[in-house]
Amino acid sequence: MRVRELAVIAAVGVLVFAMVGTYLMNAPVHESAKGVASPPHPGSPTHFGHPLISAGTGPLSPAAAISLSCPYSLASQCLASYNWGGYVVYNSSYSVTKVVGTWFIPVITGSTSTTCPDIQKTWDSNSIWIGIDGASTPTVEQTGTSSDCFYGQTSYYAWYEFYPSGSVQVPITVSPGDKITASVLFTGNNATGVPTFQTTITDVTTAKTFTSPKTAVPGALRESAEWIDESPYYLGFLGLTKMNQVNFTGASATIGGVSGVISHWGTHNVYWFVMVDYNFPYSKTITYVKAEPTVLYPTGTGFRVTWVSDGP
Repeated sequence: MRVRELAVIAAVGVLVFAMVGTYLMNAPVHESAKGVASPPHPGSPTHFGHPLISAGTGPLSPAAAISLSCPYSLASQCLASYNWGGYVVYNSSYSVTKVVGTWFIPVITGSTSTTCPDIQKTWDSNSIWIGIDGASTPTVEQTGTSSDCFYGQTSYYAWYEFYPSGSVQVPITVSPGDKITASVLFTGNNATGVPTFQTTITDVTTAKTFTSPKTAVPGALRESAEWIDESPYYLGFLGLTKMNQVNFTGASATIGGVSGVISHWGTHNVYWFVMVDYNFPYSKTITYVKAEPTVLYPTGTGFRVTWVSDGP
């Protein structure tokens, strides 16, 4: 599926989404995902893209931003997305070389060790990840964990992805409650000048770690750093698995050779993303929010994301 990029409006220097009307008329609910005809076996679920597919609601109005508890006074920094909830550091002149973060894998609400509520008789997923790119480019270099309720069966797993290539399930076992640390690293350009990246994800609780192969990603611009809770895409956006709060800590990025926490990069370079469902453009209220991030912690090193609704 072709990723619709976010547009950068040079006149005001803000990040905005593509037009919502066109997007909704072509909502990707029935589009194929990398040629896969049916969901994978519940014993080994995976995802076929964690892209930022532009949601089209654009910067929230001041009234909507306030009602949704956006922490910024500039409405242009308060953005809505169909699949992202969290924080992004973005500037077209940035050169991001590393992103790191820590979180605990939340428990799926109402689940046992093997089963979960299957109210909609479908596949729900909730992916927590950190990454580089995706806010203004057709690539995303990322790693994270997913908590899925796959037709009533629970599944927790780790993965990495160099989108538009497909996601790769990491061969370590993760469980709800485990402490996860992760990093995404730009490792330089290869012999043909294409940027290469490497991801590392560690289950601190079990002391298991995995580092991906260094991978060339054509088109990567390294303009943004992300800490995201996501409703992934598979033949349309999946419902967002209900769970307790996602808690990002230890969040920092290295940009232009300087390392700093999220807040280090200045108010006008940090963007707050609220995850919404398809009804949101017509009534910008919390009724149609899927996941809402809090303000940054006073240290600037993290934040929480609260599940609000399933969506999609």
